[in-house]
Amino acid sequence: MPQHSGPEPSTTRTEAARRILTAARLLFTERGFEGVSIRDIAARAEVSKANVFHHFRNKAALYDAVLEDSRLTFDGLLVDLTDHDRPLSDRLERFLVDDLRSMLQDPSSVNLFLRQMLNSAGNPQRQRAEDTITDGMNDLLNTIAEARRKEGGQTATPDSTLALTLTLLGGAFMYFQLRDVLPRLDAAGQRCDPERYCAEIMALLNPGLARDDTNN
Repeated sequence: MPQHSGPEPSTTRTEAARRILTAARLLFTERGFEGVSIRDIAARAEVSKANVFHHFRNKAALYDAVLEDSRLTFDGLLVDLTDHDRPLSDRLERFLVDDLRSMLQDPSSVNLFLRQMLNSAGNPQRQRAEDTITDGMNDLLNTIAEARRKEGGQTATPDSTLALTLTLLGGAFMYFQLRDVLPRLDAAGQRCDPERYCAEIMALLNPGLARDDTNN
């Protein structure tokens, strides 16, 4: 993870700090890091420039705080995966539904990462975004691997866990990207309901979730 300049935890931020973060996320998504000034962010958040600097040392620290907020949201989605009293398939489906709904409710967070990943390799903002994604992915992979071991009593291979994880994330992401197209499909009907969509993905995955990978 990149070194942060010590933003307050999201649970203790003031209303002004939360407005600043929301404004910064939207503007970074719309214009990119270089195209946004502290003055722009202050105006969108309806605070003074001094108020922005009171909460965040500089624009880079504010950008890091925006990414950290997205990371904290993602971390919250992992909590149910550690509830080993529920079947793994139920936990994975809950994660998938929550991940998709999180993207649909706050598209700017997803679009910010997409924009940064289009920057050239070596760009500092792209590197910070990649670091955030890498840490989140590693946590998710480790959480799912541990859950699979406890569920099946066997050691799932890293390859199969990666494929399962990417299928879940990719399924949610494709729905998010095509959300305006899906209602226009022939006989779309209930197929466009997020929870039904997630249930169908899990129905496809379910036979292989607890399979023995030791023979591969």
